[in-house]
Amino acid sequence: MFRAKVISSLQNVLPKADFDGFKEVKKLKGLKGERVSFQILSKYSLEEGSFRKKDGYFTLRSPFGKNVKTSVEGFVPVGLPCYSEHSRGAYLSKEPGLFPDVLYPIAAKERTYFKASTPTVLMVTVDIPEDFEAGEYSVNFCFHIGEEKHSVKVLVEVCDAVIKKNDLMFTQWFHCDSIADYHGVKMMSKRHWALIDEYIKTAARTGINMILTPILTPPLDTEIGTERPTMQLVGIKKTGDRYEFDFTLLEKWVGICKKHGIEYFEMSHLFTQWGVKCCPKVVVEIEGKKVKEFGWHTASMSDGYKNFLSQFLPALTAKLKGLGIADKTYFHISDEPGMDPEKPDLENYKAAKTFIKKYLNGFKLIDAISNIEFYKTGLISVPVVSTNHIEPFMKEDIKERWCYYCCGQGDDVSNRFIAMPSFRNRIIGTQMFQSDISGFLQWGYNFYYTEKALYKIDPYGVTDGEQAWPAGDPFSVYPYGDRAIESLRTVVFYEALQDRMLLKMLSEKIGLENAKKWVEEEAGMDINFKEYPETSEFLETMHDKIIEKLTEK
Repeated sequence: MFRAKVISSLQNVLPKADFDGFKEVKKLKGLKGERVSFQILSKYSLEEGSFRKKDGYFTLRSPFGKNVKTSVEGFVPVGLPCYSEHSRGAYLSKEPGLFPDVLYPIAAKERTYFKASTPTVLMVTVDIPEDFEAGEYSVNFCFHIGEEKHSVKVLVEVCDAVIKKNDLMFTQWFHCDSIADYHGVKMMSKRHWALIDEYIKTAARTGINMILTPILTPPLDTEIGTERPTMQLVGIKKTGDRYEFDFTLLEKWVGICKKHGIEYFEMSHLFTQWGVKCCPKVVVEIEGKKVKEFGWHTASMSDGYKNFLSQFLPALTAKLKGLGIADKTYFHISDEPGMDPEKPDLENYKAAKTFIKKYLNGFKLIDAISNIEFYKTGLISVPVVSTNHIEPFMKEDIKERWCYYCCGQGDDVSNRFIAMPSFRNRIIGTQMFQSDISGFLQWGYNFYYTEKALYKIDPYGVTDGEQAWPAGDPFSVYPYGDRAIESLRTVVFYEALQDRMLLKMLSEKIGLENAKKWVEEEAGMDINFKEYPETSEFLETMHDKIIEKLTEK
C-alpha cells in the first residue's frame, strides 16, 4: 500500500510523476564539511473504491544528529515558464503548470506526522561535520501508516579529506523593502531588523557570501518617476552646502552580516539603472525636516549631486576602513547600461566613473555589463558579464572574472528557472571552474514585486512577477512566518558551489590545466557556458570521481 525510496537531489518530481520512473539511490559520497542532499519519494495506493485518508508519521535516525535537515517539497504555480524567444535547451515543460520548488521545513521531532494518502517528496540535506571520522554511516527513515511500517535508508560515505571553504564571491540582491512589504512591518523598525537578520541567515546557508548593502535606497527595478520604500542605512543632515553623516545603522548591518559569516559587501548603486541618467533617492534632514533631495528629478551629473558625493564618499570609505571591511567592499556605478550605440549610456557611465574614481581609490568597481566597449575603454576593470554574452570577454586578460544570469539567459546556458531541470542549475559550478570565474551575481534573492516594483505579490501564487520574468527569476527563497525558507533551486545551486570547490581542490593536486582537461574527458566534450552534458548522471558521477581522486593515496 505504501512505498518510499531515496532518489537523487537532481530529480524534479512533477505532480503526475511515475514513482517507478525514478532510479533508487543507495549511497552518497561526501568530504568532511560537505553538504550532501537527497530526496525521498513516497506513494500510498488506496484500495480500489476506498476514499479513506491515511495519516502517518516518520522517524529519523542517523549519527549526524541536527546536521540533518528535512523539508517537504511544495508545488508552486508557474504561469510563464520561459520566454518563447529564449527557450532553447532543456526544460521540464514550456507550458504553464505546477512545479516543485518551495521547501517547507520540518522541525526535528521524535515523530513527524504527514498525510500518507498524499504523494510526498522530502528533501534531505546532511551537513557532514569536519571532525567526523571517515567511514560509512546510515541515515534511516521509518514510515508508519496504521499497522504498516516501511523503512528506507541511504548510506553516506564520509571520505577522508575536508572540503575547502568556498572562495567564489556570490551575491543575490537582497531587497529589504520587499521583506517589510510582505511581512507588513515598518521599514527599519525593530521588527524589520529582526526579519533582515533571519533573511541574511538563510542567505548565508544558501552559499551567499556577499550582500547588497543599501547605503542609499538602491535605484534598481524602479519605474521612472516612482520610488521604492526608503531603505537608507546612512543618516544624512545638511546645513548650507555641508553634509553630516551618521553610520550607526551601517554598523548594525555589518554586524548582522558578520554574525552569519557574510564576508563581502557591495555598496548599492550610485546612479540609476539602464543608462546612468539620474540619481538614486537620497533622503536628507534639512532644518529638522526630512526631504528627498535627490532622485529622478536630478540629473546624474548635477552640481548638487556631485557636491554630495564629494563629501559622502570620503566619509563612507573612511568608515568602511574603520569597520575593517574596506578590502572586501565593492562599489557599483549603474546596473546594465545599454548596448545601443545610439544611446548615451557609454558617455554617461564615463562621466560618472571619471568623477567618482578619485574618491574610491583602492576600491573595486563592479557592474553588470555585456558590452565589451565598457571594458576595452578602461571604464571598468571588473565587468560582471551575462553568461550568454561572455565569449568576447573570455578572450581578454581580465584578472577577476565575474558572470551573471537573469531573465534573458534562457537559451542554452545554465539558469535556475523553476521550469528547468535541476542539472541545468547545477552545471554552473563546473562551468565557472572551467572559465576561471571568481564572482557570480543574480538579481533576485527575494524580490516579491511585479516588474519595476509597481505592486507587491504573493510569491506562493505569483512566481513570475505577473508574467514579467520566467518563473523563479525574481526570487529563490520564500517568506515563511518570521523568516525565509529555501527552495529546491537553492539546494541544487549550493551543490554547484561545492562542485566548483572540489574541482579547485583537484586542480591544486594535479594542476589547473590537467583538471580542466580531465573534466572535458569525463564529459566527452568541451565545456563552456552554452555547451555541456545535459544529464544529471554526468554531474553525480564526476562528483564521486573527484572525491576518489582527492582521497587516493
